[in-house]
Amino acid sequence: MQFPLELRLRPSRMIMAPVLVVHLAAALALFHVPSLAIDYLFVETGPALLLAGVLAWAALFASLLHALRAERFKRGCTLWLEDDGLIELNLEGAEAGVLCRVRPHSAVVFHWAVWFRLLAVEPVRGASSAGPWWPSAMMLVAANVPDHDWRLLRIWLRHCADRQSAAADSPR
Repeated sequence: MQFPLELRLRPSRMIMAPVLVVHLAAALALFHVPSLAIDYLFVETGPALLLAGVLAWAALFASLLHALRAERFKRGCTLWLEDDGLIELNLEGAEAGVLCRVRPHSAVVFHWAVWFRLLAVEPVRGASSAGPWWPSAMMLVAANVPDHDWRLLRIWLRHCADRQSAAADSPR
């Protein structure tokens, strides 16, 4: 394997479609709760029922936006995998990236998906409150990376990242 390894991420329709379906199912379930149905909220109801309905719909909408934002974040995101177990995350248009490592024992690697939690090694340079959003955890599926890089990412997570992350956290 040649390091650093560049992975250009892209959003996955395989992830966004189920997210939309699950949120649609939750919205349909809310329609069947009489006191939370949208048409019922505009009838004279008590303030507690109105507040509960508005909060339920707001939470559902916020959850949908958060899930889609997490997947869309991958467009224009590049991961640089280093041989010492570090990851540099770069966003298209950001002034600078962030140097991270995988938290010890947080990587879960399956044939079809990987999950890992990130720990910033250096503070995020060039990021303001209105700047780019940097994730603390990532879920990637095969559709998020080019085909030839999927196997390399899984090997890197199993061998380089976990070993180096555990070594960084061990007492000296």
